[in-house]
Amino acid sequence: MLNGLRTRLHQDRRRLGFVTILAFFAGYFMYLPSDLQVGSWPLAWVTGAIYAGVVGLVAVIVCLLLPSMRFMLEAVAISRLLLSLAVLAAPGLGPMVLSNPALTAGIIVLGGIAVRRLLHGRVLPAPDLGPWPRLLPEGGLRRVPLRVEARPWQARYTGWIDGSSPAR
Repeated sequence: MLNGLRTRLHQDRRRLGFVTILAFFAGYFMYLPSDLQVGSWPLAWVTGAIYAGVVGLVAVIVCLLLPSMRFMLEAVAISRLLLSLAVLAAPGLGPMVLSNPALTAGIIVLGGIAVRRLLHGRVLPAPDLGPWPRLLPEGGLRRVPLRVEARPWQARYTGWIDGSSPAR
């Protein structure tokens, strides 16, 4: 069992590292304008580390328990980083975004959906096999390749992050 978990984590090592690094920078940039200190550490460094730890742990859990959804991790991480850069660029936006978690979550998820389409291309529908494949994830709890219609640069990105080329 542990060898299987180790193999799955090894297969997603690039994705986990990429998502964790982007989470650190998102937390760092979100609170960079603040002059607050936590002990002797600037708040931006502390929140960056907390973001990286929490998001990295959640990414590991998603890769292990919901592998058919793992492709959304880096898209949401990029969306989170873009939101934090927007807050950094427009200081008046910061208090509004930070005070409304539902708005923040909505922006990040919708941005993640848009970024996923840019990164991975168009996911082709599975052949019509009746109502059950529509109600349940295609692979369930297994890792399965998606059928995608991707441009060459999208296929290279997907090949790098997954360690294999996308199924066509």
